[in-house]
Amino acid sequence: MPSEENSVSNTPSTKLPFPVEWLKTEPGKVEALINKMSVADQARCVLQLHGVQQQDLILLSKEAMTVVRLLPDEELYQTVKEIGQDDALPLIALCSQKQLQFMFDMEWWQADRFSPQRAIEWIALVSDANDQQLLHWFYTEDFDQKVMALQALIKVYKRDEMTDQYENVEDLPHYTPDGVYDIFFKDAEAQKPFSRIFKMLYSENQKLFYSLMEGVIWYATMPTVEMAYRWYLSRNEERGLLPFEEAFQVYSLLDAQTLKESLPSADNFRTEDIRHTLAPAFPLEDLDPGTFFGQCLAIVKSAERFHAISWELAWMFHKVMVADRRDFADIQQRHDTMHKVLGYINIGLELGAGGDIAKGETLLTRTYMQSLFQVGYAALMRLKWEGEKLLKENGRLVEHVLPSGLVDHFAAAVDRFPKIGVLFEQGDEAAESNVDWVNPRALEDLGLMEEFLIKTRFYVRLAKQGFGLDAQRVEALQDQSTHPSMLEDFNILLLTTTMLAQHTLFGHLACDPLPDVAAKTFLQTIFVHNIHPDDPYTVDEDKVAAFEKALLGTSLAWSEEDRAHLQQLMKDVTANLEHHFGRLNLQGHIDWKFTRGLLIQ
Repeated sequence: MPSEENSVSNTPSTKLPFPVEWLKTEPGKVEALINKMSVADQARCVLQLHGVQQQDLILLSKEAMTVVRLLPDEELYQTVKEIGQDDALPLIALCSQKQLQFMFDMEWWQADRFSPQRAIEWIALVSDANDQQLLHWFYTEDFDQKVMALQALIKVYKRDEMTDQYENVEDLPHYTPDGVYDIFFKDAEAQKPFSRIFKMLYSENQKLFYSLMEGVIWYATMPTVEMAYRWYLSRNEERGLLPFEEAFQVYSLLDAQTLKESLPSADNFRTEDIRHTLAPAFPLEDLDPGTFFGQCLAIVKSAERFHAISWELAWMFHKVMVADRRDFADIQQRHDTMHKVLGYINIGLELGAGGDIAKGETLLTRTYMQSLFQVGYAALMRLKWEGEKLLKENGRLVEHVLPSGLVDHFAAAVDRFPKIGVLFEQGDEAAESNVDWVNPRALEDLGLMEEFLIKTRFYVRLAKQGFGLDAQRVEALQDQSTHPSMLEDFNILLLTTTMLAQHTLFGHLACDPLPDVAAKTFLQTIFVHNIHPDDPYTVDEDKVAAFEKALLGTSLAWSEEDRAHLQQLMKDVTANLEHHFGRLNLQGHIDWKFTRGLLIQ
């Protein structure tokens, strides 16, 4: 157990004794201040910083090694990834064997597959940082893991009658420490670090060296990898790193009401590990303090509970990384997954507390993070299932009626893990916006998704019951049309505008493509004459209103919500006409291939 000095957890009230900018502008002052503090307090200060700032502060400490080794393994690894492993060599050189093994575990394993390339990268890295540390790893870690790594990177032959069948080694770098064991490196990058380590091993512990060489020769590869993987799981099970089948259970459904029916006691969170170990800070670095979760967490009174939440979030993060088959070594995937975890929890907390921050603080104090995560996940799944039901009942008609750009939004809403599109601008002065697909992070996002699905359902019902269309009929209309020629250009706006033209010209509701002459006549009829010839045309609102009234007379069971959606659709149709045709010379020739507003024969 850690000493009493180091047993008190980091708390939400921990403050830095200096402005952060001093790390760059006044490092001497920071050094003087930090070295007056206990190593435990120095570690707590490190946990208030992020990435390279953490390393800068550590390197100002006279007890840098002790400070590094007080940090949670998860926190140190996240810091290394944030900085970049090549730039984080000073931290790697100072870490403990336990911390080093955790980094190897994160880097070497991709799901249940061992990555030899990453193994050699990290062995070379640690060798450059501190080869004595790597030598100690060979002394202390699981034998099967060492043999597995070596088998992936070297070939070993022994000069005797049984193991001297040298095959396919002609072009491989070679090393031998004793003239008995011939070592050939499968990867040239492995030669430098391993030659140095083997030389030290042979000099200091020949028995271990011989055991490793014999293991490489005689151990069956697949059973050795399987044994090493089992050791990997057993080391990290308490961190949430579980076999996929177990980790995936995190995606169980939970109703928000159950959060209020059976709450655990605060004693459920009083574990020795949590009370006597500094909590990792990285799970909360991606938390927006303005979210409901962020606001509730800010008023949590129990430092111990705050500490426990940090550990629970780290545990949840690892489970979701495994369940989603994400790469632990990819810093972007780490951040994406942490955002997802925090988002689901935020949604679950909002639902459980009914938007009341005081109730939210109570739930945080007395509820497991996984329960909140599962409530948020269940809410998201209910929306996904609504979208899937709509798609199952109507097939490709859903795609045919959605306006341009929204098909991807629907696909994202019914994805395995639904996403929501967020607009961003590409480049400093780019006029064109793009969509970034992110996991929902708040009830507001779920509200937008629900509103989108409701509107999509209305479009489908209108097309089926108001326009008499199905997927096959829309595809037939495309075959009959010259413009637009691509089926992906079909949508509810195009179909509705065409039906408006049929109603205006012929008094009936139909989506049949228009001859060139009829289309031009419709445009001359639907637009109001301008006082100033250079002004763009505007649509005759009376004709649109008459068309809307005709639609309200169809067999669709019009609810107030439907009427509101129809009014908005009429506004969109008006804007569609003015956008595509409002500046054309309606007396001259119209090149319809440059328009997307009407179906033309």
